[in-house]
Amino acid sequence: MPSIMPLSVPAVCKASRSNQKKDAPSNKTLPQDQLTLEEFSIELPQLIHKIKAIKKKKKGNKVACSTNNKNGGHDDPIANLLRQVVLSEEDWKRYALFDPTKNYTRNLISTDDSTYTLIMLCWNPGKESPIHDHPCDGCWMQVCQGSVRECRYEKVNEKTVKDVMNDRLWCNSRHTYHEGQLAYIDDFMGYHKVGNPSETVPAVTLHLYCPPFDKCKIWLDPDHASKPSVSHVCYHSQFGCRRTID
Repeated sequence: MPSIMPLSVPAVCKASRSNQKKDAPSNKTLPQDQLTLEEFSIELPQLIHKIKAIKKKKKGNKVACSTNNKNGGHDDPIANLLRQVVLSEEDWKRYALFDPTKNYTRNLISTDDSTYTLIMLCWNPGKESPIHDHPCDGCWMQVCQGSVRECRYEKVNEKTVKDVMNDRLWCNSRHTYHEGQLAYIDDFMGYHKVGNPSETVPAVTLHLYCPPFDKCKIWLDPDHASKPSVSHVCYHSQFGCRRTID
């Protein structure tokens, strides 16, 4: 079975490639309805291409081509595939690299640079992300350790904001997710921010983005919805290796 590393590996990881392979989780014998992380990284692109082919074939049928089956529920094929992944603490801890000086870290686990990116976010106690969008087809989030609180905001059309009263992102829901639970969001549903509500316990979450993206919009002030900033994606680590800056 191939490694979950993509073909293009940063130089910092090439030097320790042999060590990473030794430390990688061994291929496990799992029930037929369960997947290792390596198997998931192979099956996911195949599933995405299959979904796109079906939608293309049924183009024009608004019911068949809608996003109502991509919601993180049990009728969501991507969420169901993610639920099949058996990820023990021993497996995910090699990617869970924290930095006490940051609110959270983004750690790249796997990507094919085309259909998906799988990352692990490590949240320091009491810290959160800014409000942000998702310039992709969707974001799936699963809690590996601790709990995270999600605040969702109504999407606004920046071009139609006409006055100060309307130039605001309104929080329309708050929900706390615990270990093992899965959530889903896309820009059709709105924006969100995620954070660790605990003041003492770190949190770890697994995030799947389909397809990958290199930047997104963030809102540092919800009272100025028409003036987002742009945040470029960067990783604290890649494939279990701490990223270094020359």
